[in-house]
Amino acid sequence: MTGLWREADREGVVGVWMVVALLALMGMAALVIDVGRLILAAQHIQNVVDASALAGAYELPDMDVCEARLQSIVSTSNTGTPAWPVSVDIAQDLTYYAPGQTVPGYGPLEDDEYAVTVVGHSEVQYTFARLFGINEAHVTRQATALCTGSGSDGDGILFAGETNPGADGIGANGSNLTVKGTMHSNTKVRLNGSNQTVTGAIEYLHDFRSNGSNNDYGDIVESTVKPYPVDYTWGQFDVGPWDHVHSGNLRINASGASMASGRWRIDGDFRVNGSDFYLEDALVVVTGDIDFNGSGVDLNGVTLVAQGSIRFNGSTERFVHFQDDLFAFSLASGNRALKVNGSNSDTWGILFAPNGDMEYNGSNQEIHHGALVALTIDINGSGSTFQGIGDGGEGGERSVRLIR
Repeated sequence: MTGLWREADREGVVGVWMVVALLALMGMAALVIDVGRLILAAQHIQNVVDASALAGAYELPDMDVCEARLQSIVSTSNTGTPAWPVSVDIAQDLTYYAPGQTVPGYGPLEDDEYAVTVVGHSEVQYTFARLFGINEAHVTRQATALCTGSGSDGDGILFAGETNPGADGIGANGSNLTVKGTMHSNTKVRLNGSNQTVTGAIEYLHDFRSNGSNNDYGDIVESTVKPYPVDYTWGQFDVGPWDHVHSGNLRINASGASMASGRWRIDGDFRVNGSDFYLEDALVVVTGDIDFNGSGVDLNGVTLVAQGSIRFNGSTERFVHFQDDLFAFSLASGNRALKVNGSNSDTWGILFAPNGDMEYNGSNQEIHHGALVALTIDINGSGSTFQGIGDGGEGGERSVRLIR
């Protein structure tokens, strides 16, 4: 009998240890899952503060506009990714640096440099760790963006490279058009409409004509042939590593759709049919054409590069560039290499079509801190505003990059 009791005792001890081991394994599994969730959330927060710091830095030294711009980026991100909302307290989480001041970890700023540090916060909710009384974690990430360039020089916000003396390099049709910068055409310029404003010089070769009343232009100068003010190349962007590779045409046919962030390589055409498409923090390189058909497209921190044409058909669209100040780059030749159809678009960054024509059709378009650079440029619509890449929209070269 004594031997039987001892055997039962052993079985009881083994059972207790199995329960303890099972609880330990469950705890480890919960830890792995929640730590993974924490890592993903932290990366998302970093992406948001990176994008908001870059967008805000473009506006420096105007801190009010900087704050409005970066708040817009944070708000848009929270709408698109409500699971991990990011908060930035304007009073507590922004630090500005002016020329002569020292940025920690970077050094003193030069005369034409400004910087802003953005700190983002988020409460990340745990899942399995709640079983052990751990409900959430407070995650903080920060980014510092440097703005360089006084904006006092440059070839302008609108630049047409066509040299054929019989062609119109730049054509603008519509009243209440405002260009806060300069125009340059290697051939003719045609401006049709009343109450147009060009704050900088209008440079042309062969011919300049304006039809309309109450127009306010800067100096009208007969100039010479100039090279493009930007020098993007296909090889600059068509390099890995890629986060996503798609062989063949990629079509998205749904409203309210989205794609994963990261670096995309699409061997074919890329087409979105549907309103309210959303994409953030992405480089999209396409060997064919790019088409967006639908209103309310929101590309937040995106650069589009295509060997074919790039077309947008829809109103109230919002675009913010991702890489090297560039929003859209089409290598297509001929008509409509890069075309925007629809009113109230809001674009940040450079649009570049060196081999073909660019069209902007629709009223109340806004281009911020970017440039329209193409073989020819045709603008049709009233009430649009095009602001340069320089300080105050004067068309000078300005660059923004992350330094921390």
